[in-house]
Amino acid sequence: MRKTAKDLRNTLAGRLCAARYRLTAKAERLRRAWRYAFSRLSPDDAQHVILECRDSAGWYPLLILSVDETLEEARRNYADHPALPQLITSACARVGAKWEDYGEAIREARSWAIELAEDYARHLNIVLIPWDDILPPDKAKPHADLS
Repeated sequence: MRKTAKDLRNTLAGRLCAARYRLTAKAERLRRAWRYAFSRLSPDDAQHVILECRDSAGWYPLLILSVDETLEEARRNYADHPALPQLITSACARVGAKWEDYGEAIREARSWAIELAEDYARHLNIVLIPWDDILPPDKAKPHADLS
């Protein structure tokens, strides 16, 4: 069967589109590599790097301790404080470096990170106020509906 000019144009257009996609993806990886080399990765860049390296590293994490999710959970227990995000970030970094999973759930890791953040706050003379100390018992805590 002989290809028509229209078939050849469609084939060429498809190849050009695929080549453009691959080139764009490679350029984005190079931009991330440049930002990594100069310690300028954004959290989004870092997540892309981790995801792109999984297959090469043979590393497939089943549980991920996320600063955002741990911060949400901490905010269920404490009134917001300007230092709380940094305390949780530091605590998650420590837990991430020390955590060994023996079948324990991610909730345990978050709880540990929150306990560490409480210790850090005490050492820095930062008072984290539990919602239970602020709200009457019949009042729902802010962020309580987050899971």
